[in-house]
Amino acid sequence: MKQKRIAVVGVLIAIVVLLSSCMSNKDLVRTIEVSATGEVTLAPDIASFSIQVSELGKTTSEAQNFANEKMAQLLSIMRKNGIEEKDIKTTMLNLRPSYQWIEGKQYLEGQVASQTLSVTLRKLENLGSLIDQLGEVSGIYLNSVMLDKEDKSIGLEEARQQAVQKALAKAELYARGAQMQVGKPITISEYSTASNPYNSRLKMAMASEAAYDMATEIPAGTMTVTSTVSMVLEMY
Repeated sequence: MKQKRIAVVGVLIAIVVLLSSCMSNKDLVRTIEVSATGEVTLAPDIASFSIQVSELGKTTSEAQNFANEKMAQLLSIMRKNGIEEKDIKTTMLNLRPSYQWIEGKQYLEGQVASQTLSVTLRKLENLGSLIDQLGEVSGIYLNSVMLDKEDKSIGLEEARQQAVQKALAKAELYARGAQMQVGKPITISEYSTASNPYNSRLKMAMASEAAYDMATEIPAGTMTVTSTVSMVLEMY
């Protein structure tokens, strides 16, 4: 019985060896994997930021009135600068008590009313002037000013085309070095990113008499979109 098993195993090994020897070079799939990045520079055309009002009052109603008054001023300024209602969104509304610690004891200081707006400005040339006007309202917070390109599709398409051409050129270079030729792609994967050139957090206050009178300038600069492509291609 043991001899029969050995004989069967020997036959199987012989078959495998025979099949391997019969396999021609054209039956083997040789591949090469390459990656490349395309990069395109764009000019921002919109700005987004959040603006917060937080007011303390003896009662919740008083705090709300203080906050509502400031928020009305901010909304009026933004509307005068052409910001549409669809680009102004409340992201936080908060009413809470405020406490102070004095000599190890907690005392109720009053009530706080807070409201935060998310804003998109589509006329980027008005950003500096808008910030100056918002700065006329004291004690507000201007958060996370981000410059962006509203439509990045053309830039991303160009970056992807660059990445593909660079990857194919790299594959051709490697194939020539190995005295082979590049065939069709087997798989293609891609990853895209876009950079934002500006981000800040500012507390806005009324300008004092000693402060110099100068308009705010915010250079828009540029932003970059990148596309990284990875490809697996046949080689023969």
